[in-house]
Amino acid sequence: MNWIGTFDIKLSTWIQKHLHHKHLSWILSRINRGEMFALVLLPLMFLSDLYKPVYLSLPFVLVFTYLTDRLVLVLKKYFARKRPLVSVMGKVDSNPDMKHSFPSAHSANSIVVATILVFAFKETPYFFFFSLFAGVGRLITLHHFVSDIVGGWMIGFSIGLVAVTVHYFLWPILVTL
Repeated sequence: MNWIGTFDIKLSTWIQKHLHHKHLSWILSRINRGEMFALVLLPLMFLSDLYKPVYLSLPFVLVFTYLTDRLVLVLKKYFARKRPLVSVMGKVDSNPDMKHSFPSAHSANSIVVATILVFAFKETPYFFFFSLFAGVGRLITLHHFVSDIVGGWMIGFSIGLVAVTVHYFLWPILVTL
């Protein structure tokens, strides 16, 4: 596990020297939010026939995203790993959410949604690019290490597969009610 930490520090230091920029970080931190993903997802869910009835599909996605987010927050408190902004750049932030890095909630939440949309509702696999963008954005802004992003993706994808399994068995029953 020590080699993962060494790799994380080296990559984050390289990102700080070569990719990290104050203005780019500001832009990425504004567009790399769940609200932005919701601006794409909500109209799609209401306009597409894949999500009918929306009063069932929207809460279904929201419940599994909420469960993922809560699990990630518990894990963040347990591991209490400092973010690259703190450990690489020495930046101190009074925001308590800025103190914990592993796993990435952005990565976990974005991939759980993409997994549910693609595998349960037969949406285009291009939705996985939202998750990729979320992870890369968090690396460039130095909010996360690579292992935080990968850990978030693994957690989110696992919960997404549970959601797809639940969808497979329960959706026919729910739709007929």
